[in-house]
Amino acid sequence: MSISGQQELIVESTEVRKDGYAALCQLAVSCILTKSDRRALAEHILRADKIGTGAFEMLTRLLSQKLLYATVLDDDKACSAIAVGGSRVTYAIDELEPQTGQLFHYDEYAFGQNGLHVGSLLGATLIGMKVDAVGPFLQADGTFRSVHLLRVGH
Repeated sequence: MSISGQQELIVESTEVRKDGYAALCQLAVSCILTKSDRRALAEHILRADKIGTGAFEMLTRLLSQKLLYATVLDDDKACSAIAVGGSRVTYAIDELEPQTGQLFHYDEYAFGQNGLHVGSLLGATLIGMKVDAVGPFLQADGTFRSVHLLRVGH
């Protein structure tokens, strides 16, 4: 590949990331967090920030945007169409086969029970989303996929 070809590739990659991060910000604005989820997100940020590299750096950024821009409600005022900690969510990545898991904040919930830790990129994306919302799903390599929240059960 020529040097100008490499430069074009870098520019395209940078453009995709800028667009993706703008989409993450828009997703955060549309999210609704309970006060309990907001407190737990702050704890996840502190843990991820201690590691501070790779996917943990991206996780910190994603969760920070949700803390900054999401609407916060009392725990008992969140509607049943919002993905909150403890809820069972059905989602589809890139319009593939739907998957189901339970969002959780703390490690006492078993991953073997289809748990989705909110301290992961997928869990952090889904927390606070509304049913039928479609948003960017940040990958550990910095690329984006799409995630569609299909159902929420409490």
